[in-house]
Amino acid sequence: MKRPDGILVISIYQWVIGAVCLFAICGLGFLLLIMGAVLTEEPDARIPMAVLATVVVFGAGLLLLYGLAQVIAGWGLYHMKPWGRILTIILSVLRLLNFPVGTIIGGAIIYYLVRPEIEAMFKGD
Repeated sequence: MKRPDGILVISIYQWVIGAVCLFAICGLGFLLLIMGAVLTEEPDARIPMAVLATVVVFGAGLLLLYGLAQVIAGWGLYHMKPWGRILTIILSVLRLLNFPVGTIIGGAIIYYLVRPEIEAMFKGD
């Protein structure tokens, strides 16, 4: 069965968002290193630095999970796997919270993936 162009576009979009998230983790790590080098010389800055480091590491962990989920969803969607469609819909629901651009993109992806003819293409696997 031929993959619709819309599925290809959404798959590529998922991969790009996933890659951006994974590269952002590198930026957070670099920021944390710079801040650690600057602020550890100040004795009064050690506790706030520890709190900040904890928050950044937690945020990076969430970003890692989200980025990996995007890449996996893109792969599943590209290969027309039913779970890839479901995961993409779930991630698009989360994207709705990112007003206004994420809301528009997430809504368009959900609308496209729940259409009966698209849903039927994923039933065969």
